[in-house]
Amino acid sequence: MAKYVNKSSLALILMEEYGMKKKDAIRVIDRIFDEMGDALASDGQVDITGFGKFVIFDRKARKGINPVLKTAMDIPASKLPKFKPSSTLKAKCNKDRE
Repeated sequence: MAKYVNKSSLALILMEEYGMKKKDAIRVIDRIFDEMGDALASDGQVDITGFGKFVIFDRKARKGINPVLKTAMDIPASKLPKFKPSSTLKAKCNKDRE
């Protein structure tokens, strides 16, 4: 069965491996993700060696179709986070295909 990871499962790992209280483990996880979000919000990047890189992608304004009314509409430009996996992560995900 595929493994599912969320904030609670990460907190459990920190609790078991480092003897932390759940409240403290969640604070650590929140702090890490807050820092990552702040870096991306300021057009920075997050580079985690062996995992991958998060960068900001500028999406241009474009035309679209309103799915409800079926009319043309303008979609404004936006910035989106984009993930580029490291070669280490790619290899790990494909190790059973070799």
